[in-house]
Amino acid sequence: MKKILALTLVLIMALSLATTAFAAEGDTYSITINNKLNGHTYEAYQIFTGDLDKNSANDNVPNTNAVLSNVKWGANAKQTGAVAEEVLNGLTIENAITFVDFTTDPVATSTDEGDTYVIEGLKPGYYLIKDANDSLDEEHDAYTAYIIEVLENSTVNPKSSIPVVDKQVWDEVADAEAKHTNGWGETADHFINESFQFKLIATLSADEDYAEYEKYQVIFTDTMSAGVTFESIASVKVDGIPVDKKTGNETNKYVCTAEANQAGGSWTLTIEDIKGVAGVDLTDGAIVEVIYNAHLNENAVVGNFDSNKNTVYLEYSNNPNAGGEADFGKTPVDTVWVFTYKMDNNKVDGNNQPLGGAGFKLYSDAGCTTELPVIFDSSLNAYRLAKEGENGEEMFSAQTTGVFNIVGLDVGTYYLKETTTPDGYNTCPVVTVNITAIHAEAESETTAATEIVMTQDGTETSANKIVNKSGTVLPEAGGMGTTIFYIVGGLLAVAAVVLLITKKRMSSAE
Repeated sequence: MKKILALTLVLIMALSLATTAFAAEGDTYSITINNKLNGHTYEAYQIFTGDLDKNSANDNVPNTNAVLSNVKWGANAKQTGAVAEEVLNGLTIENAITFVDFTTDPVATSTDEGDTYVIEGLKPGYYLIKDANDSLDEEHDAYTAYIIEVLENSTVNPKSSIPVVDKQVWDEVADAEAKHTNGWGETADHFINESFQFKLIATLSADEDYAEYEKYQVIFTDTMSAGVTFESIASVKVDGIPVDKKTGNETNKYVCTAEANQAGGSWTLTIEDIKGVAGVDLTDGAIVEVIYNAHLNENAVVGNFDSNKNTVYLEYSNNPNAGGEADFGKTPVDTVWVFTYKMDNNKVDGNNQPLGGAGFKLYSDAGCTTELPVIFDSSLNAYRLAKEGENGEEMFSAQTTGVFNIVGLDVGTYYLKETTTPDGYNTCPVVTVNITAIHAEAESETTAATEIVMTQDGTETSANKIVNKSGTVLPEAGGMGTTIFYIVGGLLAVAAVVLLITKKRMSSAE
């Protein structure tokens, strides 16, 4: 009997332990958040708590018979006591945030499980799940907030609205890169001082989360190389709707910090609240487009494969829980490149020796009627195209080297016409020079590649060789040349006398 009683007691104790373990396991639940992006710290704030009855049918809670009754304000709520039914019926993210006392510590914090985040130890109730403050600042990510009714273990798939940014540069369609769209691409080539355009594009994908923001701000930060000069903003649009420059306290206009004729450096263009632009519904997504005018200046690097690169990144509102205050995410940098080329020229004589003092002008047509005026730029030690307000000048080959170089050219066909010929030399024919280039962004998207070819009269060359030959040398008076004339003349005179005498004798014989 003692053994039977002892065995019975053991069974009772084992059953008791099993029941206790089941109750402990069933008393708390977990939330798994599927998110492959690193750096999140999710916090759980308990808004409501109550009594969980797993056996009650409730049509409002699909796939479960559990129901939460006798709902009370939770551990992180600003209030205590019972909760009115109308509060529960009207619960949204916006008013849930107002119920939470964020000076209290969250009841639980997530752990990072690789591709997921897990929040454990949650008692039945309603929770606000949000990213910890300041955890995603300057990251290419967005804060999120959810209301979750915890009646069992739950899984959440977050949707974060993360914009992307792209920078493009315009080029003539005829010589644009292969993947261009109507001339817009990642690379281009231009003359120094030729105006062209850059385009900044922020793409905001459709997402209902935008409705949770009080306002949504974007800031473009554009950085120009030293060889690029800003001219003006051409247009700012959101979904094709023009946005004007801010003149007062408007939040739906743009502010630009760039100044006309600014060479190089960084500047920003900000739209404080895209949601305030009439006709724009961010939940459907939006395209923000900025186009600005610029040109290459005398500091532009010539012929360098990775030169004159220009970048942009986008900062954007990324915390719907911040209210009127703005927390910002930050995209990776996007880069474009602008190339410009040179034409090296060597003037030589018939013996391949440097010949100075030869003058030339540059033309864009074979008939040499359309001049491309140039000036000598001492900072470049070369000629470049004249800009507005500058008078073109004749190019001269250097006296000791015979060199005259031209920098800052676009691809194309050019014609060099000799307009001043050194004394004693014949004027050379017009020289046809063709510059071609293939340029594109590399697969890494961090550099560009280009292939430049220059030809002189159809032959590939790295520097043009322009030859002046000496003129024909006439004999000098009193020299050997006149002696020959005298000899020939004398022989002719003798022949004439002999012919005359012979003729007379023949006449006498008759």
